Amino acid sequence: MVLGLVLCIPVLLLPGLTGAATTGSVNGVPDRVLAAYLAADGWCTGLRWQLLAGIGHVESGHGTSGGSGPDPATGEAQPFIVGPPLDGTEGVMRLPVGEWLGWFGLPGPWQQALGPMQFLPATFEAWGVDADRDGVANPHDIEDAAASAANYLCGGREGGITDERAALLRYNHDEGYVARVLGHADQVGRAGSANLVVCPVAGPTTFTNTWLAPRSGRRQHKGVDMFAPQGTPVVAPVGGEVELRSDRLGGLAFHLWGDDGSYYYGAHLSGFAHVPGHVPAGTVLGYVGTTGNAAATAAHLHFEIHPGREKGDAPTPVDPTNLVASSCRR
Repeated sequence: MVLGLVLCIPVLLLPGLTGAATTGSVNGVPDRVLAAYLAADGWCTGLRWQLLAGIGHVESGHGTSGGSGPDPATGEAQPFIVGPPLDGTEGVMRLPVGEWLGWFGLPGPWQQALGPMQFLPATFEAWGVDADRDGVANPHDIEDAAASAANYLCGGREGGITDERAALLRYNHDEGYVARVLGHADQVGRAGSANLVVCPVAGPTTFTNTWLAPRSGRRQHKGVDMFAPQGTPVVAPVGGEVELRSDRLGGLAFHLWGDDGSYYYGAHLSGFAHVPGHVPAGTVLGYVGTTGNAAATAAHLHFEIHPGREKGDAPTPVDPTNLVASSCRR
C-alpha cells in the first residue's frame, strides 16, 4: 500500500471485523446505507453509485462490521467502525496520531481509519462533506462518509472519472482491493435504484436543488419542488400500484409503489385523475396545484423518490434532483 497525502484503509482485509446481518436491505445493502450511496450518484461525471457500494462492501460490509449499523436518527455508525492502529507492525505503515488525537474518537497513540468508508484524518479533512447538513462533516455518518468518498474519487464535484480502476487505486493502491470493489459494484447492479421512465410533470417545469433545505416545524426538504402552471398534468414516472390520498401537509397526493421496487410521492395536486390500482408509466394521476401547506406558494409538484422502499418499509428518500433533471424539460 502506498502512502500519499491522503489514504483510506480497507477494513475487510483486517482481522476481527465481520459483517453483521442487517434487516431492511436491498441486495444486502441496508436501506439507510443504500440511500446514502444513491444520494451521491453522479457526484461528478462518470461516478456511479455502485462504485461507492463496492467500496462500502469491501471497507466495512456496508457499515455492518463488528455488529455496527447506522443510527436511525443520525446515520452515524454505532458502534464506531475503527481500523487497527497503524503502528508499523505486521507490514502496516507507522503513523503516530500526533495532532489527530481525539479526532472523532481517535484514542492514539497511532492513527486509525474510521467509519463505514474508512477514512484517515488527513483524507477526510481534505475531502470531507457535510452531506446531511447537520453542521458537521463526520466520517462515522454514512451520508457524510459516502459523499466524502465520492468527493475524493472525483477530485471534487467539478472533477470526473474516466477510469474507475485508476480512481480506486487513488483510494487504495492495491490491485486486489480494486478487483474486489469492481466485482461487487458490478454485482449489485441497479437493484433498488430509481430510474424515471418519464418526467412526473407533463409540461414545462422549473426547479432548483433544495434537498435538505429547512422547512417549518424543524423539517428538512426531502424532495424537489417542480414549478409549473396550475393544472399541468402530473403523470406516473414509472409503472406501478398507485394510491391517491389527502392530508394536511401534502394536500392531494399520489403514492406510487413502482414496479422497479421503489416508492414515488407527489404532493400539492389541484385534483386527481381517475386511475385505480396498477398504472403504466405516463398515466395522468392528477394536476399541479397548491393544496396542503402550499397554499401560499406558486403552483408546483413536490416530488420524492425512495429507492428500494416497499409497503411497510421505513422512508428511504434520496435527492431526486439529478434524476428529474435528466428526465424533464427545463
